[in-house]
Amino acid sequence: MDERTRAYVEDMIRGDEPAFDNLYRSYSGKLYRMAFFITGDKYESEDILQETFVKCFLHRNELRNPERFESWIYRILVRTAWKTGKKKRELSLDEIVDRNDASGLSRSIDRDDQAGPLELVMESETASELMVAVKKLDQKYRTVVLLYYYNELGTKEIARITGLFEGTVKSRLFKARKLLRESLETGQWAEERGICHE
Repeated sequence: MDERTRAYVEDMIRGDEPAFDNLYRSYSGKLYRMAFFITGDKYESEDILQETFVKCFLHRNELRNPERFESWIYRILVRTAWKTGKKKRELSLDEIVDRNDASGLSRSIDRDDQAGPLELVMESETASELMVAVKKLDQKYRTVVLLYYYNELGTKEIARITGLFEGTVKSRLFKARKLLRESLETGQWAEERGICHE
């Protein structure tokens, strides 16, 4: 966390509304996308985002360490989303993922900064394939994958956010990777998008 964000968090804890507004502006986009990934519903995600920030402000005095703000607010969001996001809906990738977001999930792909057009197209296609596969995961697996790869949180932090044991988080990540690998290897994403392999 940078110094300015930390200062905003400290001021917000003291009840400073402009600091809270700055935190809202900094985190709302990322948190909205996370809520949307979990629930699959635009309007529900907007409600979850608002409820998350309301809870954040109302319970600001419970945050003892400003450095833990990010994992604390993710915990509020995830728990709120789990309570309200029980219905499964088809996700629209166009609404939530642009190329930069999608490539965040494929960070394990080796990328040369001097990559040519073909390499960049291949990376973009791989990221799209991965996002299609991720959206098909069960909510419990999708949540840990998004927190780990998309938000780059560690397993201990994810355990705190979700209220799970760290071993359960690791187990779900392992299972999710296996499911994603199988989905990508069998080409299910290609069939769904009408792409035929000879």
